[in-house]
Amino acid sequence: MSEQLDGEGSPLPDRMELKPNRLSWFFMFLISAGFVGIAIWLGPEEDPTLFWFGGGFFLICALVSTPLMLGVGSRLILERESFTCRTLFRSFTRKWSECSEFHPIHVGTRRFVGFTAQRDEAAHPNLAAANRALLGAAGALPETFGISAEELADLMNRFRVRALAR
Repeated sequence: MSEQLDGEGSPLPDRMELKPNRLSWFFMFLISAGFVGIAIWLGPEEDPTLFWFGGGFFLICALVSTPLMLGVGSRLILERESFTCRTLFRSFTRKWSECSEFHPIHVGTRRFVGFTAQRDEAAHPNLAAANRALLGAAGALPETFGISAEELADLMNRFRVRALAR
């Protein structure tokens, strides 16, 4: 049996861990903190709606981006038999054998990696059908972990092919 090769022609590792682009989350934090600062500067007397809803929304954005900016809130672990996606301290694991091929999908202006897993189809058939109709896949990874959606889909497909060949 031949070993799957990575982009440089080396065999795929048994385990690979990808983390999000911390710089983009740092900019998200700065922008959110800036809007929170503007809301505080205006104060509730000037415009209470902007203060509470706008300031509150961007405060939540800043709080969510903090662990991602620090590199502790999200990761994708690719292993021989499965992959684990962790985002904001919530994880899910899928075996390669229960997943379809991975492919880039569009969600608005952003690109993600879409796939279909048998477990998700069985657990939520209506949601999976709606996602397939809207996005072209029943599920998707929450981000691309610092590489393009095409590169990530290709990498995951190589891990999947290796697992299915066993």
